[in-house]
Amino acid sequence: MNEDLTWEVRYEAAGRESRQKALATACFYWKKDGQLMRSAEFTQSELEVECERLSETGTDLTQFVLALTQLALSTGQAEREQVALYGVDQRRA
Repeated sequence: MNEDLTWEVRYEAAGRESRQKALATACFYWKKDGQLMRSAEFTQSELEVECERLSETGTDLTQFVLALTQLALSTGQAEREQVALYGVDQRRA
C-alpha cells in the first residue's frame, strides 16, 4: 500500500480583519492508495501540542516540524495571499 501525508499552510481572516491579521493554520491530509483517509487542521499552538504528543509515540515528526516552522515564519508577513507553502511526504507501507 502507498501512504501519503501532505500538508499546506492556509490563511483565513476572521470577519472583516485585514489579510495582515489572518490566522495561519496547517492543514494535513493522509491518503492511502490515492484516497483521502483523514485530514486535520492546526493553529501554531495546536500543532506544537500535537508534535509533543506524537513525539511520545515515536512518530516521524519531520513533516509536522516543517509545517510548524512555516507557521512560525508566517507570523508578521504582509503579503500572505501570495504565499503558497506545500509539503509532501510519500511512504510505502
